[in-house]
Amino acid sequence: MPDNKLQRLFAYWQKLCRDERMPSRRDIDPVEIPDLLPNIFLLDVVGDGEDFVFRLAGTLVEDAFSMTLHGKSIAEIQRQAGSTGIPDAHHIEVARGGGPRYQEGNMPVAGREHWMIHRLLLPLASDGETVDVLMGGAIFLLGGQESDRTAEPWQTAQQVNKVQSKH
Repeated sequence: MPDNKLQRLFAYWQKLCRDERMPSRRDIDPVEIPDLLPNIFLLDVVGDGEDFVFRLAGTLVEDAFSMTLHGKSIAEIQRQAGSTGIPDAHHIEVARGGGPRYQEGNMPVAGREHWMIHRLLLPLASDGETVDVLMGGAIFLLGGQESDRTAEPWQTAQQVNKVQSKH
């Protein structure tokens, strides 16, 4: 991951994992990551990942979507914006226990396709095993400002870090 904020969010999440168990939402302490908060969002998983509801979204995330996101489902946001693309297979994959995922690509919101997004999705589980919340970090860039260090779409964060450590 080329972005330092997303690297630090991933390292924070890894620190909270214990005995190969995922951290829960309650394990997240905003005091430990204050500068990351504008870029963070939490999504409650609905069912088996059929939809996701914003529990919270940092100011930069809400600015990118041009709306208050708290309490809104991704399906509702798509209907209002007339857009598609989220939730995508990767949200669902993380929700179903597929582990962290990282992506670089175009902003999946109507009218913002000229923006680039670097997004990290991390699973949280109240019981340590069953994912019930996704914690995400997002960095938004105007098109053409894409990093010179690109990742394959939807690599796991571990795969991205392994590739970068070789450079």
